[in-house]
Amino acid sequence: MRKLFSIFLLSLLSCYGLAQDSNLVSRIVFIGDAGEIDPQQSDVISHAAGQVLQGKTTVVYLGDNIYPKGMGLPGSAEEAKTKDILRSQFVPMRAAGAKVYFLPGNHDWDKSGPEGLAKIKAQGAFLREQQDADLRMVPENGCPGPVLLPISENLSIVAFDSEWWLYKYHKAHEVENCNTDKEAVISRMKALAEQHKDQIILLAAHHPFQTYGAHSGRFSLMQHLFPLRDINKNLYLPLPIIGSLYPLIRGTIPNRQDVHSKTYRAMINNVDAAFAGVPNLVHVAGHDHGLQFIKKQNNIQVVSGAGTKTSQVLRGKYAQYGKAIQGYVVADLHSDKSITFKFYEEQDAGIVETFRFVKHYTAPQD
Repeated sequence: MRKLFSIFLLSLLSCYGLAQDSNLVSRIVFIGDAGEIDPQQSDVISHAAGQVLQGKTTVVYLGDNIYPKGMGLPGSAEEAKTKDILRSQFVPMRAAGAKVYFLPGNHDWDKSGPEGLAKIKAQGAFLREQQDADLRMVPENGCPGPVLLPISENLSIVAFDSEWWLYKYHKAHEVENCNTDKEAVISRMKALAEQHKDQIILLAAHHPFQTYGAHSGRFSLMQHLFPLRDINKNLYLPLPIIGSLYPLIRGTIPNRQDVHSKTYRAMINNVDAAFAGVPNLVHVAGHDHGLQFIKKQNNIQVVSGAGTKTSQVLRGKYAQYGKAIQGYVVADLHSDKSITFKFYEEQDAGIVETFRFVKHYTAPQD
């Protein structure tokens, strides 16, 4: 009897999956912080490539595409290696038939260093050299965006370069149609929000607007006791007093890469205000090395920053899911305008789906 019930249950789930696939309009795969070739990165990308549906799939790499400091400049010792790091990400996806977009992260901007603009331009130039219309960096040339990526009649991605907002070195340049004034950027965001308020908008950037990860400014007891694990997860050297100094200093003098820094908060406030009238807005980002789904009232944040690294993810009040584990996220749009977010994580038995959330469409208010 149990065997018959198991067969019935599996058949039911299989039929449900087929029904879901028949109603599937578009699929987007989000992978963040995948800029280092190692077995974990290879496993994540290989498994994600298996999710590609011909003619329906877009893959978005959410920044930090090249560790540790972005694309090697022409003639540098790092140039060939960094090109290989990018190839490791786009070649499997393009071979599977997916469109591929790379967003910039702080490590792509020379780890927020002085050669950031040159390295961002070099990364975009290398992708253009592939002469592939379905392979792009967005935004490119160090421009802040936003860039509209139409996915379907009811869904668009709006991509912007969040590191541009935080970057403290030279970023002015002469590129046609490149807004380099923050007011102009916000004005463009407001215009896109108004034009596409009837759609689902996935607002994609490297930096999350909500997080319980390392860049939240919160620290676990484990980090206080074993601070060297942030450098190497196997360094269990207890430093209980010294270990508390780093969180104290980081909390007192915020890093620009942390959500509570003044510059970061200003970006969040400005961008949130621009998209305030969009009822079906979902933030998607990387930056923190783990997987998170955060829902605070109607504000949804997806964090997919686990392409190759992991770091601390704390329990949070509004977190429905959060793990310091490698993996990626799939967003499936269905014909009824609902969108399903599926989280895949690496376990001992392989990469499996461990969490999903269905967001139903909300009609805009007149």
